[in-house]
Amino acid sequence: MPRVILKPEHKSILIDLYTRTRKTVDDLPYTDEFEELYTAFIARSGRTLTRHDVWRALSSQRKAKRLVRKER
Repeated sequence: MPRVILKPEHKSILIDLYTRTRKTVDDLPYTDEFEELYTAFIARSGRTLTRHDVWRALSSQRKAKRLVRKER
């Protein structure tokens, strides 16, 4: 599966949207909160990505230590 490449401005949008959520990255999939994040990301970025791609991009940002740490 090819890796999703995001421009810095798209990464910033994703990080901003994540900071507004209450859940951790691992707890987000299949929740209404993720659906809101996904819809807002698509609207703000203009990209056409799948939900899986957005979640993978979010996970990549976590691995790169660009996301705020949230308590479970």
